[in-house]
Amino acid sequence: MATARRLTPGPERSIYAGAMTDSDDRRTGLSSAGVPDPDSRARTHLANERTFLAWFRTGIAMIALGIAAAQFLSHDAFGGVPVVRVLASLLVVGGTGLVGVGAWRYLTGRERIDAAVYRPAHWSVLVTTAVAVVTGLIAIVFVWVLQPK
Repeated sequence: MATARRLTPGPERSIYAGAMTDSDDRRTGLSSAGVPDPDSRARTHLANERTFLAWFRTGIAMIALGIAAAQFLSHDAFGGVPVVRVLASLLVVGGTGLVGVGAWRYLTGRERIDAAVYRPAHWSVLVTTAVAVVTGLIAIVFVWVLQPK
């Protein structure tokens, strides 16, 4: 019968010294032995940066779409309202807002991670979702109103 061999940390495993196992507690950054995981804080900060970059990319894409809409769509006014200009402005303002919200969440997240009091976002997610839904509904109206003649 083969016996299980337990690996002990040594020079050959030095690159894995901070790795966590399935039984480790990722919320506290402690391993199952109660030893602080030196990589936990770094991983959390890197995740925070990736989240900011997602907000940033989405905001920049919305700004670019607003500029493209303003440049390439016809500028016919519907009932005296320049709908293309309104839609393009909403996209640019929304994109700029997303970049701002992303930066705010990154900075507050960084402070909370360092203080070990991190709580998930609530209001910024709800507000940006509401803005995106309203912008989408307005865009649907514009699509139906701005049909080619």
